[in-house]
Amino acid sequence: MLSITTELIERIAPNASAIANAKRISQKNGFVVLSKSEDETLLYGECKGSGKKPYITSADFIDPSAPVFRCSCPSRQFPCKHALALLFDYMAQKTFTSCEIPEDIISKREKIDKKKENAEKPKKMKNVNKSALTKKMKKQLEGLGLAERFLKEVLQTGIASLSGKGLKTYADLAKQMGDYYLPAPQALMQQILFTMEELQKNAEQEKQYYQKILQVLVELHNTIKKARVFLKTKIETEQVNMEDSTLYDRIGYIWQLSQLEEIGLYKQNAELIQLSFDVNYNEIKKEYIDIGYWIDLESGEISKKENIRPIKAIKHIKQDDTEKECAQIEKLYYYPGEINKRIKWENALYRAITEQDYKTIKQKSKTTIAAVVKEVKNQLKNVLSEKSVVYLIAFENISKVGEQYILEDVAGDVIELRNKQQNRDILNTLHYLPDNSYLKQQSLVCEFMYDNENNRIFAIPHTIITDKTILKLLY
Repeated sequence: MLSITTELIERIAPNASAIANAKRISQKNGFVVLSKSEDETLLYGECKGSGKKPYITSADFIDPSAPVFRCSCPSRQFPCKHALALLFDYMAQKTFTSCEIPEDIISKREKIDKKKENAEKPKKMKNVNKSALTKKMKKQLEGLGLAERFLKEVLQTGIASLSGKGLKTYADLAKQMGDYYLPAPQALMQQILFTMEELQKNAEQEKQYYQKILQVLVELHNTIKKARVFLKTKIETEQVNMEDSTLYDRIGYIWQLSQLEEIGLYKQNAELIQLSFDVNYNEIKKEYIDIGYWIDLESGEISKKENIRPIKAIKHIKQDDTEKECAQIEKLYYYPGEINKRIKWENALYRAITEQDYKTIKQKSKTTIAAVVKEVKNQLKNVLSEKSVVYLIAFENISKVGEQYILEDVAGDVIELRNKQQNRDILNTLHYLPDNSYLKQQSLVCEFMYDNENNRIFAIPHTIITDKTILKLLY
């Protein structure tokens, strides 16, 4: 019997609206025909629609890690509400008559099998078009020259020059960076200009905005400097092949999974559990970013999975969500990085999280705040590194001292806990926990950041891990 659960439907559904519509179809018995193959790898149905003919819908589970949904309806959502309703009907244990697998489904399965066979064959290293890559790198060096011009002019004329007509001139210059394959430096320039625009609207916060602009100017300077050396060296030595370097991200390179595999940035048969999940909005780029932090049950490594949804394409990109099951991944890909490397995978099976999994996660916790702070400082020293690091740390106690929340480890060392944003009171949720046992001798997933104004590191709580549950505070 197929294992179809509410968690599965929530994971594959394009959005909450599709789930709600699917439930209504199921409740109103929208399917006039329900059938399944003898081996129960295929669910098939005919659903009443707006036209004279019913929609032909199927759910193919020949590969449980990558089910295939098909429907004759005109919907652009995938899976559509009819395919989801078919799954709800199966969950409701409605009567599915036995049927033969249609010839067109058999044919499509064969095509999928052939693709898999080709994918599993040993891959030959692609012949790198060194001439094309060299040409692109030279173009990028030209673009870095433009970015440096922007930087020098701002420093020579002062930040105040980023206003009025000057703002538009620099905005046009930032826009040109896209022609030089430098989306990351372009984003830094746009961030500076956006912050200046915000300053003009909030003149009373001048010091705060100037500080932000200076920080990004320093980051842009370091990006230009290191990227120029990196590109020049590769061109001069003619070693233009891809490699495991975080500088590709600083330039803004978009990796293909095949390239990550070629340089060995992947792992076979990984089991991951999501520790926390959040959705951020980038006002400058006009895009949502779904961010999940996952722990590898074998290594204890915490990695970051991102799903970017630009506003312009929001209807066509499925939002990620909080995950309540353990992902069993045949091939896990890593992007170049340091702590909290970005990850991606194509297909996964999911299983229930066990009590042993919770205990395993807790065993992977860091035991002292001092050790974590040292690692965080080492990463933050690099101006081009991520501005925050997520760790799992065992704690003795979480308490409130005056107006501050404090995390204390077994050695008696403490660190201040803060909210992620002023308008999101995560700490207040600690008042509503079932009991005080969640605040004593557990593990905490937290994001460590540096407070430039007060010169100290603080932590943002994401999730409390106990021997029996994962309690997410963020989402």
